[in-house]
Amino acid sequence: MDPTLGLQNALHWIVLLPLIGAAINGLLGKRLGRANVHLIALGVIFGAFVVSALALYEVSFGGSQRIEELWWHWFTIGDIPVEMAFAVDRLSATLICVVTGVGFLIHLFSTEYMSHDEGYWRYFAYLNLFVGMMSTLVLGANLIVMFVGWEGVGLASYLLIGFWYTDDTKAYAGRKAFVVNRIGDFGFLLGVFTLIGLFGTVDFVELQAAAARVLPGAVLGGGLWSGWTVGAVLTVACLLLFVGATGKSAQLPLYVWLPDAMAGPTPVSALIHAATMVTAGVYMIARLSFLYVYTPTAMTVVAIVGALTAIFAALMAYAQNDIKKVLAYSTVSQLGFMFIGVGVGAWWAAIYHLVTHAFFKACLFLGAGSVMHGMNDETDIRKFGGIRHEMWHTWATFGISTIAITGILPLSGFFSKDAIIHAAHVNPNPWYSWVPTALYVVALLAALSTAFYMWRMFNLTFNGERRGMIHHHAHESGPAMTGPLWVLAGLAVGAAVWGFPLLGGARFERFLAPVFEPARQNLAKTYTLAAEQLAIQAPPLPESHGFGEMLGGYIVALIVAWIGFGIAWYLYLGPGRGAPAKLAQGAPGLYSAFANKFYVDEFYDLVIVRPLKGTARVLYQVVDSFAIDKVLVNGTAMITGWIAQIFRYFQNGDVQRYAVVMAVSAVAILWVFLG
Repeated sequence: MDPTLGLQNALHWIVLLPLIGAAINGLLGKRLGRANVHLIALGVIFGAFVVSALALYEVSFGGSQRIEELWWHWFTIGDIPVEMAFAVDRLSATLICVVTGVGFLIHLFSTEYMSHDEGYWRYFAYLNLFVGMMSTLVLGANLIVMFVGWEGVGLASYLLIGFWYTDDTKAYAGRKAFVVNRIGDFGFLLGVFTLIGLFGTVDFVELQAAAARVLPGAVLGGGLWSGWTVGAVLTVACLLLFVGATGKSAQLPLYVWLPDAMAGPTPVSALIHAATMVTAGVYMIARLSFLYVYTPTAMTVVAIVGALTAIFAALMAYAQNDIKKVLAYSTVSQLGFMFIGVGVGAWWAAIYHLVTHAFFKACLFLGAGSVMHGMNDETDIRKFGGIRHEMWHTWATFGISTIAITGILPLSGFFSKDAIIHAAHVNPNPWYSWVPTALYVVALLAALSTAFYMWRMFNLTFNGERRGMIHHHAHESGPAMTGPLWVLAGLAVGAAVWGFPLLGGARFERFLAPVFEPARQNLAKTYTLAAEQLAIQAPPLPESHGFGEMLGGYIVALIVAWIGFGIAWYLYLGPGRGAPAKLAQGAPGLYSAFANKFYVDEFYDLVIVRPLKGTARVLYQVVDSFAIDKVLVNGTAMITGWIAQIFRYFQNGDVQRYAVVMAVSAVAILWVFLG
């Protein structure tokens, strides 16, 4: 039997199993007991992982590189059918294995971390729901199904971030994430509508086929975009979709929800920051790469926003003292690197960094949870120090992941991050020739900053002497927590083999090459058009580079990483230990700006939140309470009551008075009609 045929009818189980787990635990979990809730929650995720692994094996080594399942016909938009359909190729198979695999480890970690929480059944129901929705987003065979998952992870993140909803601060963080994401989602929807208007389909395969036939310079003769070129409409659509990506993937200017999302349980942070919700924007642009290559403006905007986010978030992480906040800004920064990758056409490098980042960032967040577990839920790294002896497993795995994310040989983060930096430098941009150099410089500065703030956090947490909580005895976590840490640390090391720039390029690049081949073909058409418009020679398509071509970039990146490490060591463990305090005292305004995240939240509060609150208050008091409630609703009742009071005098049961009224009325009627 062809295994592809079996998987065609099994893909929906990757989505359905977590949703079944969410339904059972959400409805019956309180009566099932902890052990049964754990069994159901972990069992359904493991089942989804097994199906995902089979799908990855089939598209990697089987006879088909794409498997699609039509679950049911959903509805029709005019003449456009919308199917509830799932599809797997090498890109989505890789993502879905990471989502379910890392998700399973986080579920396992949570069984011990949330062992004392009374709402454990609700927590695991939300976790299952989150994985189910992310699987829907990744597996969706068209934009509408992707949008279902897109909204579903937004809902699940709102529930998880505000899990401890009796705390107003935590409930507000969940609401903030929900509202900010809705802003981005509005842009995403407008982008989808624009593509429907242009191509008349939402199916990815049909969009890809239609894109292969279009000419970017062709002028549209009818419809809403009459007189526009195809390239201009695609620019509008891709920029609108990117607005959605900035919300979901926490990029400028919609990144502000992610650092506050730390209000939820720490494993939730690991799940959101690893391979799930925040990577949705990167995945969406990679999935639609065959469209983005037609619009150099959109590609350049994506890369520039990514670069600015990478350096901006890294700078904000400099003076953060909450261990989870540092990791949160780190995620925002690393997502910026991924957007640089998809913005310069290095889609494989962006996805590779997404995968490696999932491993070491999940390990870092779970490690932070382990530190909090052993330090009485304290998160201020200034009160830690010297706990490596008491928490050896956490220290070792946290250290491995820190080495990986800071880009030091030979761990996976070095190869994935440098692949992006290298691509940003060498991939041509004939329309904006200054962009590659600018991206390269900003990316190197962001990499230097990453190395500094990550080693600062590591040194303050694990090395040196205890600076606070001196009499507190830290204790190592149990096997259910340390086990996932070691697995993730091992993956952060082992994933490097996919990025070795051997002969013919990295293995992961060759693995994903069939997925991005349509984008390369369309990019060749765009380069040809650029050569005609700019009167230049068509630039060469981005090519795979071996170790020799990348050696110079490797050396520069390695030097940058070691400089960041050296600065952090000098300031927090070496001779310069008093320098940070002196710097803070010497330039209090500058220090305050870094510590307060450049007052972006305060700026948004002043410019957007307060005016909207004021407008809402006026609308509530004037329109709702006065005009509608008092005038239209209660006012009508009051007038009716007044009229009734007047007529009450005529309804007193006196027959003679009724006769007089009837007589007077009859006279009045006769006078009107006959007089």
